[in-house]
Amino acid sequence: MCLDSGAFFLVQGEKQRTLEHVASILPGHKGVKLIDTFGNTENVTGTIEEIDLLNRRIVMVA
Repeated sequence: MCLDSGAFFLVQGEKQRTLEHVASILPGHKGVKLIDTFGNTENVTGTIEEIDLLNRRIVMVA
């Protein structure tokens, strides 16, 4: 079996966004911190419900 090396997606309810330029995902107290390849950070609130490597998605709930 071969996994596609495309971008992952962050899914929150009906919203879905690409994590194409995200280099790191760090756990936090109320969610995760996304750090892109340029060093920019963004905090995303919620809890990780599922990490689906086959379908390249990370599902978070509020």
